[in-house]
Order: sequence, then structure tokens, then C-alpha cells
Amino acid sequence: MNTIDDLSNLQPTDLDAGQVFSGKPSGTTVRGYAVPSAYTPSIDHDYLFHESSRDVVVWFLNPQEPLYVFGPTGCGKTTCIKQLAARLNYPVFEVTGHGRLEFADLVGHLTVKNGSMTFEYGPLALAMRYGAIILLNEIDLTSPEIAAGLNSVLDGSPLCLAENGGELIVPHPMFRLVATANTNGGGDDTGLYQGTQRQNLAWLDRFTICEVCYPSTDVEKSLLARRFPSLPEALCATMVDYANEVRKLFMGEASTSNLTNAIEVTFSTRSLLRWGDLTVRFQPLAHQGVQPVTYALDRALGFRASRETRAMLHELAQRMFPQQVEVESPKTETSEAAPLQGEQALRFMRGHLHHTPTVAKPRVYLQVVHDFSGKKQDGKFWIGEASPVGLTLKWGKPDTVGQQHFIPAENCEGNNPVMELEARAEKKIKEGYSLNTTKSSF
Repeated sequence: MNTIDDLSNLQPTDLDAGQVFSGKPSGTTVRGYAVPSAYTPSIDHDYLFHESSRDVVVWFLNPQEPLYVFGPTGCGKTTCIKQLAARLNYPVFEVTGHGRLEFADLVGHLTVKNGSMTFEYGPLALAMRYGAIILLNEIDLTSPEIAAGLNSVLDGSPLCLAENGGELIVPHPMFRLVATANTNGGGDDTGLYQGTQRQNLAWLDRFTICEVCYPSTDVEKSLLARRFPSLPEALCATMVDYANEVRKLFMGEASTSNLTNAIEVTFSTRSLLRWGDLTVRFQPLAHQGVQPVTYALDRALGFRASRETRAMLHELAQRMFPQQVEVESPKTETSEAAPLQGEQALRFMRGHLHHTPTVAKPRVYLQVVHDFSGKKQDGKFWIGEASPVGLTLKWGKPDTVGQQHFIPAENCEGNNPVMELEARAEKKIKEGYSLNTTKSSF
């Protein structure tokens, strides 16, 4: 689907909530759509719904009021909403609040097209008409006078478009409104979130409000391991422990001796994943005598801190990473690496495809081979090649040309050839095929 008009063809359906959110049928139903649209977020298969997202999941099961989600920076508020929407095939219209946001930016305005005046609908009007989610990020940066203009919509009333002759848009039964913020709407007395404003109490009273915090230690360790399979398990654990110590320093609750002063920066889950990514990318620096972990630390967090805080961060790193573990280097085509099987192959594939959510390169090439010795299918190959126009599949027996099939991009999962490639390769690996890392190109 490529146009707004295609949204009118979406068919609401009941989905099994357990199957959608955890992969295990529960018998509890949740409303969603039968198929995704061009406005549906892509599914991140490595995403974990942690304990803090429980309230958001419950709201999706029976949303009777708009939802206001608040929590510290980078804890995953927006990602949680979008990943839930992705699994429900929900279209999402996303707006980021700021001090100069006007109500017309949400509902629409008159504009000139082909020499005549026409009304261009805004994201709120479109979400209400077609049954989508309007996601208002950083809503506490918006002027309370502008936000209060949403009061009638928050109450479930139709939206009146005065500029378009008084047109009334009755909210679609599937319409949902979600706002995210760093504060609970009562203002910021910490000085950390500049520009946030105290919101109108009557406006806040119209929301179901929930707080999302950083994931637990075990969840963050799992996130690092799944996103970056080449990071050793022990290193992932220490990086998460380090992030938690920094958070305690930020809150003035440090347990590390001699490091009792509060600092002005903290480690969000977003920064933690950035640190893991940069540690892998900067691994070649180890051959030049540069420690990738601390080098990446500065670029993930340290350079945002004052000189004194940065020195403190490095002192803590020296204590927690006395001997930095070398990260497994990526294999090149000339390496003698053995093919990967089972869960190890899946982790490697997902970790690499995570950096290629769409086909930005000319192609994403992946090869798996059935190598069960002594069986007739030994050596049978399966190759997937994703490109901007679609996915090309090739398969066959050893020493043969094999067969070939092409799937256009619009017929791929989420209209994304990379997602289709990952899903089909995962099935093959689970059937016993091995991932050939020396022949695959991500």
C-alpha cells in the first residue's frame, strides 16, 4: 500500500494477544488489522517486551481513554508503542511536539494545489478517519494552550475542521491516541529536560497515565547479546552493570567507593545499545593499541558530559573493565570459518540484518547449505538475495543450476525484501540448514 486512500481498505480483526506479544496463544483477544499498511512500523524481531511495558500492553487490550506514557530519556517509550502497533498491523501517524507546534500542524490547513485552494488533512485528522494511532512524542514540549485544543478529541468527540467548511470527522472505532513525554506533565524541576512545560491539569485528567522505566538487568543483557552476537556474554554483562552504576551516580546513589558525586548524564537503554554497536565497529582499533570499549564509551556517552564527569566515567570503566575482552572479529570471505547452525546461526543472521532494516545497499545476500553428511540432501543450497525491487530465491542440489523464484517488494513481508529474506532464512535454518558466513553479504 502506497497511498492514504489504501488505508480505507484495511480490515479490523481479532488477534490472539498472547500469540502477538509473546508467541504463546492465550485466548485473550486484541483488536488489530488483518494486514499491515505502508504506515505500519516494521517489526524488530529482537525487541523484548519487558516488565515496564506491561501497562501499555494492557491498555492496547481495552483502550477506553487516550494513553500518556512518561519516563526517562531513551528508555523505549516510543519504541514500545511502535512495536506493539507493528505486531497488530496498526498504521501509525507520528508527530514530535515542540514549542512552536500549532494546532493546524495536527488537523490540517488550506494550501494551493494546481492553482486552486484545497484542504490538506493533518496526521490527527487522517488517524481519526482511517482508524490509526496518532503518536504524539515529546508532548510536554508543546504549549499547554495548543495541547488543550485536543480536549474534545480526547473525550471522543468528532473533530471539526473549520477551515474546510466545518467538516466533521467522526473518530473511527479503531482510532487510538498516545502521547509520550519525559515528565508526567507536571513540569521538570531537575533541569534535565529543557523546554518541557507544565501541562493543563484538566487536559492531563483525560488520559490513562503510565510510567515506563529502563528494562531490568537481565533484559538489557539479552538485548545486547541478541543485537550484537559477536560481543562475549561476559562483556555484555559488565557493560550493563556499568550502565547501572552510571545511573546510580546520576541519581546520587552510587555504591562504588570513592565515586559518590552525582553526575549530569545517565545511561539510557538507547545509549547502551549505541555503546554495544560502536564497540563492535571500533574493534579493529585494538590492533593499534586502542581499547574499543572505552573508545566507544566516549562516543556513546562520555563526550556529552563535562570534563570532570568524563574523568569519573573513565575511572569507573578502569575498575569494571580491568582487562577488556576482545570482541570476535567479523569473518571475511578469505576466512576458514565453519558454517553456523541452529540458534548460533539465527543470532548471527539477526545481528547483522539488524543493521540493514531496509535495502540501502544494492543487495543483501545470504546463503544457507544443508550439510548433514551421509544424507541424500547433503550440500543442497538455498540462496536469498534482497534488493530494492524484491527478493530473489535460488535453491537446488549440489553441482546443479537449481531453480529460481522472484518475489516483488510489494509482496514481501511489510513490503520489505530484507524482512522477507530473514523470515525465509530462519525457516531454513530451523529445518537443518547451516548459515555460510563466508559467502553471505550483509
